[in-house]
Amino acid sequence: MIVTGTILIILHIMSDKKVPVTIITGFLGAGKTTFLNYLLTVRHGKRIAVIQNEFGQEIGLERAMLIGKDGDRVSEWLELPNGCICCTTKGDLAMTLEKLVERKDSFDYIFIETTGLADPGPLANQLWLDTELESSIYLDAILTLVDAKHFSQALDEKKPDGSVNEAQRQVAYADVIMINKIDLVTEKELEELENKIVAINSIAPRIRTTKSQVPLEKVIDISAFDVDRFEAVAPAIHAAKTTSASEHKHDHKHKHHHEQDHDPSYHTSNVKTVSIHVEGDVEVDKVQAWLASLLWEQQLVMFRMKGQLSVAGSDERYIFQGVHDNFDIQPSGFLWTDSLPQPSNLPASHTSSKRINSLVFIGKQLDGASLETGFRENCLSSPAN
Repeated sequence: MIVTGTILIILHIMSDKKVPVTIITGFLGAGKTTFLNYLLTVRHGKRIAVIQNEFGQEIGLERAMLIGKDGDRVSEWLELPNGCICCTTKGDLAMTLEKLVERKDSFDYIFIETTGLADPGPLANQLWLDTELESSIYLDAILTLVDAKHFSQALDEKKPDGSVNEAQRQVAYADVIMINKIDLVTEKELEELENKIVAINSIAPRIRTTKSQVPLEKVIDISAFDVDRFEAVAPAIHAAKTTSASEHKHDHKHKHHHEQDHDPSYHTSNVKTVSIHVEGDVEVDKVQAWLASLLWEQQLVMFRMKGQLSVAGSDERYIFQGVHDNFDIQPSGFLWTDSLPQPSNLPASHTSSKRINSLVFIGKQLDGASLETGFRENCLSSPAN
């Protein structure tokens, strides 16, 4: 699949460590360019480079602008033929990124802006799993910007073939969602939009913004795709548990608000977040086989997966991560009895030493009860009490 459009990369130059990559997605008019311009002009003391592909020009050249602390600009050129991102092959974007991080200056942060109708999944999949880039680049997060005034209509769009539309995909894949232009809508309209977003992705933090202005620390160094850091999955586990615990109460207190969530005119794709929480120890190979069956045999449409596993014979928490049709399971480095790192946006009591498997799935037409039954029957090393 070839996605054409504007490619915009922002890089913060600070050290020789691995370079985190954030994919920025959002419809035309959501405020992506305004957001990137904001990053370029806000006083944060970092050197920033901007690379913008001039799609539509006869020659496939990109104009790169390096902006230093003193505001000086130095222009240079990098080749990226025909203004395209190849989402399913290791193409020119990957080579361009590799060249950038090999520069003597050593870039520290990269933002890739996709075209408005882009599905971020294949690109995220490539960046997450590409072993050729593993030594220098890693996928940090997917940031989705939405226009508070018009995005609801995009979410409601029906595809003739019943597939998931682009707006729903962008929300489903998101690790952070910026709801922009909130000054153009009423509080009621904003709540209705957030209800629709949460119905699809209940684990991504939502940030309300005007003019795409947001504290930098809320959108960088998210580590959303790490498989060896508990912080990468803790927010998802906490959000899933909170949603699960309050679901019944929420349905009664806000029945009117959620009538739209159950409106068939909206849920044509049935994209939603499902979480399961099961006590007992699992076998890693059994979990891998079960997930492989879901993704490759049953061909469930999954956008994101993450969670923690209690593995038989190990005192460590194991971390589970997945995007699109790929997944990975790794030890976190933390024992179940350890005091865990606390993400700043979560209450200190969100973790527990109780061994429990917590998995979160965002996908199409997911049946939570069926997933839990399958997990219990296929993954546990012995029946849970």
